[in-house]
Amino acid sequence: MRATESLELVGVGLANAAWVTTRTGIELLRFGRSSWWWRLRWAMIRAWVGQTPLGVVRREGPASGISSEDLVYGETLPGTAFDLLEALDVGPRDVVVDLGCGRGVLPLVAGLAFQAQAIGLEVLEGFVMRGRRAAGLLGLEGVDFQTGDFREGPLPRGTVYFLAGTCLEASSWAAVTRNLADAAPPKARAVSLSQALPSAEWEDLGRREMAFSWGPATVFLHRRRSRSRRTRSAHRAHVRSKGSTGPSA
Repeated sequence: MRATESLELVGVGLANAAWVTTRTGIELLRFGRSSWWWRLRWAMIRAWVGQTPLGVVRREGPASGISSEDLVYGETLPGTAFDLLEALDVGPRDVVVDLGCGRGVLPLVAGLAFQAQAIGLEVLEGFVMRGRRAAGLLGLEGVDFQTGDFREGPLPRGTVYFLAGTCLEASSWAAVTRNLADAAPPKARAVSLSQALPSAEWEDLGRREMAFSWGPATVFLHRRRSRSRRTRSAHRAHVRSKGSTGPSA
């Protein structure tokens, strides 16, 4: 790597650190009197002692079979997770599913601040293990982390879904949106980053700019459309055909 490239990377790293520090200060002003915010920070520090998210990606990514584009790491900030869940009116009766959860900030905030059940789905075991550790430290029995590839169904059943598709390859985006349409029941809510979910299956509830670990990003809010009678029949036939398909003896 040339010296100029190294200096550019250092500059990007410093700018990102300044951005995250600024956002943390803003969150402190907003949530400094909220116990959930302090408890979350304490649990994340404890769960991640001696390890970093990028370390997990570098160690486990090459053997996962996932492209480097799909493994680009970014994180939902706690304050942003809170605002997203509040915008979707999440409550104790909801099941929040984070597809590609990373460190699991959004599922943990759902359990801590909204008393919702939550599932974090992640292909890299290191994130799953430490997510479970954080949930255990927080006493969140209704928050679970599962190892799985969201490109390959079926996805966990939920009432609220979160998908950060900013860096996904086109084929991965197509696969996960197909699986999401299969898994989400009518009137389920969903959040996607950087691009909207297919309008044939999802009603547009608006968009907004929100802060993430890498900077601002466009967030799309959706509600699952009710299936027509014809669509329901086709969906049942599709499910039956998938269930009857298997290797020959």
